[in-house]
Amino acid sequence: MDGADFEQLYKRYWKKVFSIIYHYITDKEISAEITQDLFASIWERRKVLTLQTGIEQYLLRAAKLQAFDYLRTSTRQSQLMECALTDYCDSHNCTEEKVAYNELHGKLSDLIDQLPCRCREVYRLSQQEGFNNKTIASALLISEKTVEYHLYKAMTFIRTNLKTS
Repeated sequence: MDGADFEQLYKRYWKKVFSIIYHYITDKEISAEITQDLFASIWERRKVLTLQTGIEQYLLRAAKLQAFDYLRTSTRQSQLMECALTDYCDSHNCTEEKVAYNELHGKLSDLIDQLPCRCREVYRLSQQEGFNNKTIASALLISEKTVEYHLYKAMTFIRTNLKTS
């Protein structure tokens, strides 16, 4: 697939893919980012990508999977944080600690939100969902080296910015 073929594919299916993702996520900005990432992933893998079905079927299925993955990740993160805070506070008198935790959590969330979209997604799957690099690579359709790169980039950025604040 060359650049012109990909451009036609993008123009033809972008709205459909976006619509499917938006149907589940209902946030235009996040849906657009996920759609862009999906097409970027296809472009990156264009030389090795072999389809068992038609491209439209592939794109629509991938869109649903990306939307579900996003929803699962964001819901899971909220549940884990709430559970951890509840468990900790049940065993301690922790008003000061809760304030410090909330402040640190807020800073960390802000820093994670500043990461580029793919880097943020890889970080969340690794650090918040606990997936290994191989699982992340296959879920996001990228190489394990790319996963390692994004994790290194995210950790360095977070570490640097937490030290300065």
